[in-house]
Amino acid sequence: MSSTPFTGLGTKVKAAYTKAVQSGAVRFTESEIEEADDEETGIPFEIRFAPALQKKPTAVKEEPADKSARPDPFAPPYVEDLYVTEDTLVEEGETVGEDFVVLLNKFCVTPRHFLLVTKEFKPQTSPLSPLELIAAWQIVKQLGAREKHLAFFNSGELSGASQPHKHIQFIPLSNGIAPFDNFINSNKPQNPKAPFQLPLPYANFTTLLAPPPGQDLSMYFASTFLALLDLMIDHLRRTSLSTPDAPAIRLSSLSYNVILTESYLHIVPRTAECYETDDGTKVSINALGFAGMVLVKDQKSLEKIKEVGVLKVLSGVAYRPVAPGESSEEVQDAQQDPVEEEQKVVEAAPVE
Repeated sequence: MSSTPFTGLGTKVKAAYTKAVQSGAVRFTESEIEEADDEETGIPFEIRFAPALQKKPTAVKEEPADKSARPDPFAPPYVEDLYVTEDTLVEEGETVGEDFVVLLNKFCVTPRHFLLVTKEFKPQTSPLSPLELIAAWQIVKQLGAREKHLAFFNSGELSGASQPHKHIQFIPLSNGIAPFDNFINSNKPQNPKAPFQLPLPYANFTTLLAPPPGQDLSMYFASTFLALLDLMIDHLRRTSLSTPDAPAIRLSSLSYNVILTESYLHIVPRTAECYETDDGTKVSINALGFAGMVLVKDQKSLEKIKEVGVLKVLSGVAYRPVAPGESSEEVQDAQQDPVEEEQKVVEAAPVE
């Protein structure tokens, strides 16, 4: 496997972004940031207000009967000014790898917002593969030498995903830190390898990232990510027991958000795409909301979120948190057999 995928990506993204803005290929929308610090947790939430986005075209949620009739914006031939670069990652000892392309986000409220896209079509509902995780982690690690970045992934109908072609998104952090960074650092477990839940009013699963020197990255990220997915599925199975005739839980039909930085991986399962206030105002929440950054497009939504608080909004589109001790045994077991866990998720087997 290449030890330095996407070499020089930061310089390439900056050059491509400048050119794309000038040509009109990228439509940057000015926005204002409202600080919404949570008094109890100390998390410095941000509410980004971008009213011009109300005019942005929305994606079609239902695929047409003829799937070929629906254009794929992430398939070649790529829009020239949105294309940045491409690379292939290969696992150690293998000859065939996974091909990726980096594209600029056409509609952005943060400069240099870009996407890591699978060259071959893969559904956004499929779990992240070890190579996809490695590519994302290597990118944020590389770019972090000059400008800290955050990666996020929306999976499932209720996650805020806008396109069916698999992609991970990246944004630079203007102040060099994500809203949850300090909160995660303050609540990390004594065992740095153990997955844990942050003390928040909704279910969430986090693990610190620190690949041991010399360890196969593919195996490391497979076991790390799949341990979190296993915990998430176990929790959803427990919560579904109170629902009569609840269908078997399949990973491919679940909705969840993934946030990745150089130092941690964070997953939140979803129950709804939009938070609805008591007066019917709806606010769409994607993974960035669970990274501490909520986007709103109108003044009414802005005022409502400030009124109720960001944590209540996030709780309204997520599951109840894991009760103390409820999954302690599973947390310990989830790290013990990465090969078995990898096979379990690759098959996307139902949890009976």
